[in-house]
Amino acid sequence: MTAAPDTRDAQAVDLAIIGGGSVGVSLLLQFLLSLPAGGGRPLSLRLYEPQEHPGPGGAYQDDLRSNLLNIPAGNMSALADERLDFVDWLRRQDPAWLAGHGVEGAIDPGDFLPRPLFGAYMAHAYERARALAPGRGVTLEHVRARVGGITPLADGRVRVLAESGQPCVARRVALCNGNLPSRAFPALEAAPGYFNSPYPVSELAAGIASDATVCVIGTSLSAVDAVAALQQAEHRGPLVCVSRNGRLPSVRSPHNRPPPQGLAELSRDGALKLANAHGGALTLERIAAALDREVRALGGTIDTEDILGGDGDARTALDDEIRRSEHGARPWQAVAAATNAAVDLIWHLLPDAERARFQSQWRALWMARRANFPMRNARKLQALFRAGQLEVLSGYVDSRHDAAGGFVTRLRTPAGERELRSRYLINATSFSVDAAGAADPLVSALLRDGHGQAHPHGGLALDYATGSLLDACGAAQAAITVLGSLAGGTYFWTTSMDVNARLARDQARRIAAALADAGATDPGSRRDTPCPGISPAHRPPRPAPAASSGPR
Repeated sequence: MTAAPDTRDAQAVDLAIIGGGSVGVSLLLQFLLSLPAGGGRPLSLRLYEPQEHPGPGGAYQDDLRSNLLNIPAGNMSALADERLDFVDWLRRQDPAWLAGHGVEGAIDPGDFLPRPLFGAYMAHAYERARALAPGRGVTLEHVRARVGGITPLADGRVRVLAESGQPCVARRVALCNGNLPSRAFPALEAAPGYFNSPYPVSELAAGIASDATVCVIGTSLSAVDAVAALQQAEHRGPLVCVSRNGRLPSVRSPHNRPPPQGLAELSRDGALKLANAHGGALTLERIAAALDREVRALGGTIDTEDILGGDGDARTALDDEIRRSEHGARPWQAVAAATNAAVDLIWHLLPDAERARFQSQWRALWMARRANFPMRNARKLQALFRAGQLEVLSGYVDSRHDAAGGFVTRLRTPAGERELRSRYLINATSFSVDAAGAADPLVSALLRDGHGQAHPHGGLALDYATGSLLDACGAAQAAITVLGSLAGGTYFWTTSMDVNARLARDQARRIAAALADAGATDPGSRRDTPCPGISPAHRPPRPAPAASSGPR
């Protein structure tokens, strides 16, 4: 058995939030708002975030204004119950400051705005939390350090060990530590000219010679962001995006509006009713049929080519997407976006075999169609296509660094194998969801010591009802909860701020309720019998990486 950690040098706190990006700050602010005004029992809270200013995180850091949100402003808020909080905050800002970010005139909730604006809003949300804390009886401390490990204790508390500074023992810990870096191309990470992520896109613009050939691995939203950034930087050289399927995302129609009465069958109540009518579970076919009925109820028709996309080359497909989105609303897009309110429950109601079938057969198509991008960026790509500067190709096999300098990327085409040579290579396959293969010391330690287990569909395995981490034996640890991309296997669509804010609100309320009772003596729910999974000799097996981690 592993020895119990020494806690004599540790500071006691009520709540430790690990990660101060958008999700961590959303949890923090909603936790404070869940407490009674005027304060109840005094509480202490530590926010672990290495950056000087919590809030933006990596996703919404200061960057080029070409780096747009892929979600309308009206669905971006730190507060689940105040969906227009971001829009209202923007409307109070200095017009000259907004103009500096390319935003002029009235702010429409349907606008796709530069990501740095949302980062500035999240920094404001943190300052709001700081101002709110004393009135709620909370001592809030920002610790500028990464956390290298957390250890559940026998008394139900959790020891938190940061890479620097004094350790602490917390009654509750929330992991909000962001996206795992991509591990798609470990052999290339030290190669000159290789970017393991497109973000921040300002580094692409600054670090890539304007006349050089650039290969982007991936054709999803991250690839679009990379190409749009290079276009804004007036890049003159060839741009080639490659993936296995060569599909660009669909283009969101600016005419879309959410269903005025919400969804009937794919709401939370509707999904439960639909599942209960079929023995308590959903299937992909039942969901597809419900989507069909929801689209028709919104006045749309089921056009298979519109929903699934055409079979032509990427340039032709993009022209078609722009034409369809300019022509009018696309009800299937509005319905798909509206499922965010229940997407985690719908995923939960699918049996394991159905989830596995979705991951292997449908996820790539879902990501290309559901994760659509704004017209402004679509126009940029269309112009690059027409100028002959952009290619989007399918049949991706692999990439290697050429000893003579640059990169060689192999494609498999109907005419045989083809090689592309480029001076720069951008990995736009998205972040990793493979907790089992993560280099992150906190995640790897949780798995190694049996305090957590990898979810077969990505991230860490959690108890659906509470977000509590499951240990190697499958026991829920109420003292440790998880939010953000590491919760994706359990809640599915945790790349969307509205979903994350809703999950953060629910966790905030549960944590606040648990800490409100000053006489509580059991902050966790540790089992009475030890789990063999915490012994190094009984480590849990590691499931295969999730199907979503490759270049699509």
